Amino acid sequence: MGAVTALVDVLRRLAREGELYERLSAGRVRCHACGHRCLIPPGQRGVCKVRWNEDGRLMVPAGYVAGLQLDPVEKKPFFHAYPGARALSFGMLGCDYHCGYCIVGDTPVATPGGAVAIKALFDAAPDAMPIPDGDVRFPRDVRIISASGEVRRVLKAFRHSYSGDIAAVQPMYLPAVRCTPDHRWLATTDPSGDRVEEIRASDLTPDHFLLLPKPVWPAVRVIIDAAQLLADVTVTFAIPRTLSPTEVAGIVAATNRGESSRAIGARLGKDRLIVKDDTVRFPNEHRPGIPRHVQLDKPLARLLGFYCAEGSVTRSKTRPNSFTLAFAFAHGEQAARDEIRETLTQSFGVRPQEVRRNTTTAITLGKASLALLFVALCGKGSAGKRVPAQIFAADPSIQEAFLEAYLEGDGHEYPKGKFSVTTVSRELAYGIALLVLRLGRLPSIYLAAVGVEVRIQGRSVRRHPEQFSVVWYRERGAAQKWHDTGRHFLIPVKSVAFEPFAGNVYNLEVEGEHTYLAGFCAVKNCQNALTSQALRDPVMGVPPQEVTPGEIVDLAERHRARILTSTYNEPLITSEWAVEVFREGRARGLVGSYVSNGNATPEVLDYLRPWVDLYKVDLKGFDDKHYRKLGGVLGTVLETIRRLHRLGFWLEVVTLIVPGFNDTDAELRDIARFLVSVSPDIPWHVTAFHPDYKMTDRDQTTATTLRRAAELGVGEGLRYVYAGNLPGRVGPFENTSCPSCRALLIERVGYTILRDVLTPARGVCPSCGARIPGRW
Repeated sequence: MGAVTALVDVLRRLAREGELYERLSAGRVRCHACGHRCLIPPGQRGVCKVRWNEDGRLMVPAGYVAGLQLDPVEKKPFFHAYPGARALSFGMLGCDYHCGYCIVGDTPVATPGGAVAIKALFDAAPDAMPIPDGDVRFPRDVRIISASGEVRRVLKAFRHSYSGDIAAVQPMYLPAVRCTPDHRWLATTDPSGDRVEEIRASDLTPDHFLLLPKPVWPAVRVIIDAAQLLADVTVTFAIPRTLSPTEVAGIVAATNRGESSRAIGARLGKDRLIVKDDTVRFPNEHRPGIPRHVQLDKPLARLLGFYCAEGSVTRSKTRPNSFTLAFAFAHGEQAARDEIRETLTQSFGVRPQEVRRNTTTAITLGKASLALLFVALCGKGSAGKRVPAQIFAADPSIQEAFLEAYLEGDGHEYPKGKFSVTTVSRELAYGIALLVLRLGRLPSIYLAAVGVEVRIQGRSVRRHPEQFSVVWYRERGAAQKWHDTGRHFLIPVKSVAFEPFAGNVYNLEVEGEHTYLAGFCAVKNCQNALTSQALRDPVMGVPPQEVTPGEIVDLAERHRARILTSTYNEPLITSEWAVEVFREGRARGLVGSYVSNGNATPEVLDYLRPWVDLYKVDLKGFDDKHYRKLGGVLGTVLETIRRLHRLGFWLEVVTLIVPGFNDTDAELRDIARFLVSVSPDIPWHVTAFHPDYKMTDRDQTTATTLRRAAELGVGEGLRYVYAGNLPGRVGPFENTSCPSCRALLIERVGYTILRDVLTPARGVCPSCGARIPGRW
């Protein structure tokens, strides 16, 4: 990992002073490479992360590539530029469409073993790696629950420093989740759950419903291994034992080698758990100990539920290894005490005592191994308890048994099937709620701030400042505002507020769906892509390869490429380097081209024009709200298209048709009308969306949809409309035909040219003599 860890240092070396910027007061600079026009203070980076202010100078990438590819020019796609020519594409790192979204550290993330704060997931992961504005870590065998309710593996955990407004998204029925305003939530305005979209936190309104998936994973037969759970527990000795001279010499030698006292003690057997004849015990604990393996059945699940509600573990002040396990009940709750006594005996072979106190009667047992087993499973103390992770893996009937016992011990059932429990443990509250959700019911969590000091029976008692109430119903009531789609619950957004924040924020990258549950609501994860996000996520791609402009052009000539293309990342933010390459290529007769999102400035287009002849723009839609979700502004892209045409670039426009995002007739007509207003001769490519790691909640675009989009474009007056990336399925929309006489000029299947009568005629239709715009 050393080479990747040094990515930031490598890129700092592979940089030079840029040209597309202006110097301002106080050492600040204004970058003109893209539409963000970042104002960058000294020592800071722009949105793209690859342009930064170093002592009042804007430093920009140079001298490397992060990707190289040889393709037919049709794949860019350019259909009116040198048909059949080869294009050598090169890419660098960075992206000007900033996807900066994270959540604060205490946000609970749903996992198959309970709800865990996202900061805890990050802190527990090894292999930290620095990135420009934070750290990335690589959790080992950590799984979360995704938006589908299924279990997915966490690939990376991110931590970034953040200063600015935080959005406090307040769902109905659940505590607020605090996140950066750009964080994407899966939401819908349709109570049936159709048309789920990715909505920025800042764009959520009370008209939206958030998704709460119903977790689905197979139940397993659970065997609790006491030796495994107690392996890290150490014991101490009030009276030091006598060591032999050999042991003393060994301790001295181990200390000189730098070994820890714990490791030395473990080798001497001082604090080692004794495992024998399938039992476990601690040194000096009475034999035979407790069973090493215990099956998690309904009686044991109820016992664990009673412990979470009414149990405690205390340590003797005079005997350091003496622990007492106790279950305290009201004097009249004899049935519960009898059940606990019987289960302890049946499951662990112990004989507890019943002790009457002033206000309670308790079942107690002085057995250190058993007491610490309960601590390992459920935690201890009113604020430190949790639902055992093993409960979540068990059969639903065992989960119900745990929940019923917890309710009996510390809950309440109201008329009409309402249930409620109260705890000061955040982890236990979210664990109970997740268990309720796992059993197919919608939990509510209410957080209350309470006084930290109260008087009980005449004495002052300090208590936890937070109190959580978990509520659920057997059946949905008529007045309740949530909806059940079968696989998800939909809960309304109550409000979104903004508050100042300065500190660390966190995110995850999850395999497959790239979603996780923040406070039980489905959100998108960190959506990093090769090269475009590598500075935010260095391990997404290969390390940069140092290269000179001459070497890139040599490679193009070696492979008989006529065109050089800056692409993969957003090329605008590496324009100085692209011009270096194109300048060398122009001297040897090669053509320069850009494949861009169109988020340009007049300054960068003027800078590029002498060296770039072909320019493709991804026009992602005609809805500014959708564009802002992607981090851009529609108006900037439209002005770029107008200016490219005025400056004489050969321009082609591509729109990826995404179901539910930009596929309505109205939006497609708007795009076509705009292009016609610039020039009806601009080729418009409509291409099919395929679900991948970026968006898996959409269907694949059909050939019928592509043909519909193409027909709408022709109907609005565009002369050259192409339907791409579904070869052989879109009829005539793969081909170039003369708009005057309809003669077939270039016949294609996908990116392969079957027949071309236009290029030999230098762009003139052989049938009618009409000139076809392009570069021939």
